[in-house]
Amino acid sequence: MPWDDKTKSSGPWGGGSDDEPGKDGGSPWTRPAGGSGNGDLEQQMKRMQERFRKRSGGGGGGGGRRGGGTGPNFGPLGFIVLIGIGLLGWLSTSVVMVDPTQQAAVFRFGKWQTNFGPGLHFHLPAPFEQHVLVEVENRKETRIGNTLEESLMLTQDENIVDIQFSVFWKVDSQNPENFILNVKNPSEAVEQVAESVMREVVGKTRLQGVITTERDVVQTEVAKQIQALLNDYRAGIQILAVTIDRSDPPQQVIEAFNDVNVAEQDAETNINQATQFANEVVPQARGTAQRLLQEAEAYRDQVLADAQGEASRFEQIYEEYRKAPRVTRERMYLETMEKVLERSDKLIMDQDSGAVPYLPLERTQQKPSGGQQ
Repeated sequence: MPWDDKTKSSGPWGGGSDDEPGKDGGSPWTRPAGGSGNGDLEQQMKRMQERFRKRSGGGGGGGGRRGGGTGPNFGPLGFIVLIGIGLLGWLSTSVVMVDPTQQAAVFRFGKWQTNFGPGLHFHLPAPFEQHVLVEVENRKETRIGNTLEESLMLTQDENIVDIQFSVFWKVDSQNPENFILNVKNPSEAVEQVAESVMREVVGKTRLQGVITTERDVVQTEVAKQIQALLNDYRAGIQILAVTIDRSDPPQQVIEAFNDVNVAEQDAETNINQATQFANEVVPQARGTAQRLLQEAEAYRDQVLADAQGEASRFEQIYEEYRKAPRVTRERMYLETMEKVLERSDKLIMDQDSGAVPYLPLERTQQKPSGGQQ
């Protein structure tokens, strides 16, 4: 760059009186006033900078101001602040705030280390350790049986039942790392396991039990087996309940099935009525038989007693007859006539007597007061 400007005064520092004559600003580089030298040294430096910017393609208009550069200029303090902010952001990756409904699983280079419960916790910053928050108190529901492929199942007695049921589950708070690492699609896993277990349990139960009396037993058994199978898979899922929403025969045979149910109910009603009739008649028959038996035994005892009495009486009479036959015969005749005549009306007239008393006929027709004739 030439130091000689033909338009100005000669020399590398210039004339010094063209820009701002009479204003030197008290600079120590300014020559004494009235001298014929090169002018103000500071002004010459500004002119040189202005010429350099023009030749380098820089914009004009700022030639008289110091520090007129266009780019940002960070000092040492700015770099320290930037480094501090970056360091704080990096350290913030080690802070874990866990809500009461959550668990935090901590992994070191992808390997599980520990679990954090609710509260504020710290671990090594990324990328050394990272954490995953899991909701462990949210109750989730998976419904099975929305399609015929899922709902139609075969029972033990080779009937088909249409079942729709729901599985309620949540993440196991004791092992949330298993839920994160071992389960890709939790809802799909629960659905497949539940459908498989339900088919197995229904296949061991009769149709009538599935749709009526054994639904609670089926629900409990299915929940138990689902939990056992998920534990074997280390899925980190806890089964809360299984509820059967619908269990009916298929729609194609529902009318015939209803007819069978009505017939079975009628048969059950008839059996109950017959049982009730038997419970009433059999005790009565047994009571009548017992009464007749007791009456027969009493008659037998009476006949035996009468026979024994007559035999004893005959023996006594025979003994008396053997001792006095004539007297005994007369006595027996008189006793017999007494028994015969005491049951009839009689009128005795003695023809040997000379006089026959007058007897009113109405008196002879009177019956005894005891009702005997």
